[in-house]
Amino acid sequence: MRKYLLFLVPVAILAGCKDYKPEMERALMERDSIMFMSEVKDSSINAFLATLSEIETNLDSITANQEAIAMETTDNVEFNKDIRERINENIQVINDLLNKNKDMISALNEKLRKSNVNIASLKKMIDKLNSDIAVKDAELASLNTQLADLRLMVDNLNLSMDSLTAANQQKEAVINEKTNQLNTAYWAIGNYKQLKASNILNKQGGFLGIGKEKVLKTNFNNDGFNQIDITKVNQFDINNKSAKVITNHPTDSYTLEKDAKGVILKLEITDPTRFWKASKYLVIVTG
Repeated sequence: MRKYLLFLVPVAILAGCKDYKPEMERALMERDSIMFMSEVKDSSINAFLATLSEIETNLDSITANQEAIAMETTDNVEFNKDIRERINENIQVINDLLNKNKDMISALNEKLRKSNVNIASLKKMIDKLNSDIAVKDAELASLNTQLADLRLMVDNLNLSMDSLTAANQQKEAVINEKTNQLNTAYWAIGNYKQLKASNILNKQGGFLGIGKEKVLKTNFNNDGFNQIDITKVNQFDINNKSAKVITNHPTDSYTLEKDAKGVILKLEITDPTRFWKASKYLVIVTG
């Protein structure tokens, strides 16, 4: 009888072990599932945090680009082509970063909705970033308005400068014309016959053809004269034994230079202001 009881005990123990094994397996599976879900949850949270960090970095970059634009526009009245290109590049970067952030937050919200992660602080952070992006959107719209106003101001300024430049050029042209007129004179040298043929000289006065004086014709024109700039010419070649200045000029404002044989070589103006003040025409008749 005792031997029979001893035989039954191991059998009972074996039977008990067999019933406990499925429960152990279920417990192990539940433990593994919990650990797996914990790892998934941790992985999802880490991914969310990495995305949030990237969005924050993008917002910092947007702020840096805004500051760069502000520096370009604060003291730059000229607003030249290079500055405009840099501003446009910064605005494009801001637009790209804002759009990227919006896409990332949209994707993040979708992942958070589909995942088993339900952390209030994550949702709060996303809401805060959405608010920050909305602020940046408003700032960018305001910046675009300011830049449009600045471009209009610069365009108007350029238009005013163009008008002023045109007016100055017109005034300068008038001044140059007046200056040229003031500095322009006419001269003619020749014997009486030549000068008369050129409709420059005539004779008048005297009696019965005697004692007539050579004088300028009252209706002469400039065709028979040579034109000069009085600021550049102050002497005239004569090379004749006799010469007389017909036009009215102070005698002490010029000299007639002769050689050793008495030939008049040239007329040299010694006082241009006084010489040309009386007349802008010089007529020398040779004998």
